[in-house]
Formats: sequence, C-alpha cells, structure tokens
Amino acid sequence: MRRRSRGGRTGAKTLTMNKLDALEKLGFKISWKLVCLGLFGDAGIPPVLTRGEVIAYLTDSLIDVGGQIDDIVRLICEENDSAKFDARLRQLADGDSADTALQKRKWRAYLLKNTLDNMSGDCLRGLLELMEFWMSMGKPDDCPMIFPDRADKESVQSYFTKEAYELQVMKNRGWLEEEISGIIRLEKQRAIC
Repeated sequence: MRRRSRGGRTGAKTLTMNKLDALEKLGFKISWKLVCLGLFGDAGIPPVLTRGEVIAYLTDSLIDVGGQIDDIVRLICEENDSAKFDARLRQLADGDSADTALQKRKWRAYLLKNTLDNMSGDCLRGLLELMEFWMSMGKPDDCPMIFPDRADKESVQSYFTKEAYELQVMKNRGWLEEEISGIIRLEKQRAIC
C-alpha cells in the first residue's frame, strides 16, 4: 500500500495521529502484514490497532493506492462483520511478500518511540517504563537498555539516578534512530531486488 500521508485524525478531545500514519511518518512502508500484526499482535508485539484505525487509514488510502483499490474496498465492505474482516485481512497478509520480521521491527520501533515520547520525566518512573518496554519485547539481543544487577545493591541504587536516566534515554533514542534508518534502508534494498 502506498499513499501520501494525510496527517492526524481528530480524536474525542485532542488531535491524534492514526498509528499507521505515524508509521508512515517515520518513513516506513505500510504492508498488509504490518496492518495484520498491528491488529492481531504476535510474539512480542501486542495488538496496537483497532479495526476503526485500519478502516480510517484504508479509507484515506483509496485516493492514492492505485492497483490495490479492489482489495481495500473489499476489506472496507466487511467493516461490520469482524470475522469476515479479520479473515480477509489475514488473506491479504498471507499473500503479502513483506518480510514478517521486518514488520515486527517497525512496530517495535513505533512502540519504543511512543514510550520515549510519553514517559515520565521522573527518573525512577521513566527508567521503570523503559525497563518494562524492553521486558515486554522479550529483552532482545539488540536491546540498548542496561539493566541493574539485582544482586548488587549499589548497582541498583546508582541505576535509578537522574544521570543514569538521561544516559538510558539517550541510548534508547540513538538506538531508535539507527533502527528506523536500518529498516528504511532494508526496505529500499528489497525494493531494488
């Protein structure tokens, strides 16, 4: 699916951006697999989309997508039947050639950005939020987060300081920038092949 970004949609009280628009804003291509992972979740990636967000994104997409209009219209037509909607979306995702691992990395990057952008400025709470994020992702090998040694009381005490907080935020933001660039680079390479 390719389209020009339409920006945010108005929520009940504030202007909020559809998560799929936010992913596009990061520079990511939106695929059926990405949408499916966002709606249903997968190991390490919780469900983060609603059917309403998918419908809103696809409705805006009708103007710009070219050859996928029939698929989008068929999916939108199933809006009121969750079972048929889900089955059609899974069918589209199954036929999508996008790399599933790369789509998961996009959601992980989005979720980390959301965590960093919305976390507490309090060093204790902020560090706990970052730790919780990485633990929910299964503490992957490429995790930029350094965790304190629970057996070492001094390590734990020195970990929850303003300096440590600022260092962890900086490391996570740096990792996020590299991850986004790496995903975009991989997508461009695969588009050429």
